[in-house]
Amino acid sequence: MLFLALALVPAPAAAQDYKVVSTLRSEGPGRVQALQVDAAARRLYAGRRGGIDVYDIDSGRKTGAVAIEGDVGGLALAPDLRRGYATSVDHGTVSIFDLDGLGTVGTVPSGGTEPRELEYDAKAGVLYVSNSRSGQLAALDARSGAAKGALSLGGRPRQASADGRGNLFVADEARDVLHVVDTASLSSLGTISVWPGKAPVALVNDVKERRIYVATGNGKMIVVDPDPGQMLSVVDTEGTAAAGIAIQYAPARLVRLYMPNADGTLDVVQNAKLTPSLEASVPRVAGGTAVAFDEKTGHAFVAGPEGIQVIGK
Repeated sequence: MLFLALALVPAPAAAQDYKVVSTLRSEGPGRVQALQVDAAARRLYAGRRGGIDVYDIDSGRKTGAVAIEGDVGGLALAPDLRRGYATSVDHGTVSIFDLDGLGTVGTVPSGGTEPRELEYDAKAGVLYVSNSRSGQLAALDARSGAAKGALSLGGRPRQASADGRGNLFVADEARDVLHVVDTASLSSLGTISVWPGKAPVALVNDVKERRIYVATGNGKMIVVDPDPGQMLSVVDTEGTAAAGIAIQYAPARLVRLYMPNADGTLDVVQNAKLTPSLEASVPRVAGGTAVAFDEKTGHAFVAGPEGIQVIGK
């Protein structure tokens, strides 16, 4: 019976099922460290040293740029406000730019040192800044950029995700936990361990299914139920040193998670009806510094030293 049960488990898809469809070249200095897709506007934003390159998703052509001083470490978009945001890691600032004209509206302090990932909470109208070196989570008014408060988390806060219910989850790369923050009071509600994962750097929040998917640095993706605050399952991946995570929503309660790694692999995990498994591990994709996904084309964008590679089937 054990043999039969194992035989029924679907094998991971062959890596060649996923391929590089095209490559978008950056004309500026440094490698891309942050990606964001505006699916409605059909734009891809790519943050690098000195600015943001803007591409037309469907044609692959570069259509514009935003000048930013320093190394761009994180991006967030607020289409409802027609605003975009970028952190400057070495300058300790957040730049606000106009999504229509791509001009810089203003630059404000990040509220700490080494600002990296950004999270826009549309319901609250707040932009959250993860200041990795100082361990500070800062809250900014998304329209004006004015400081609204700060919370000292310690550790090394990385990507955050708001759930629309008044909670913010923040990956802590140094402490191997997710911080749970009450957004109304900007206070800590405790932490959730991602053991046996180590060095969590990125997460996505499936608010419909109430699942958080966490990419960690030691070749594991952790699935967390945010309501009881506990780990549900672990998927062993083949790459190491995850650099990001992006989610694809598919029919019949299927989601896919795309996780680029510093070793050049791209791991694809599928969660079919809340049963996660490794679907594919694609070698030599891009060297993985950032990832984003476009639902219309079904393509993942993976940044690395060779540019931005467009991955599809």
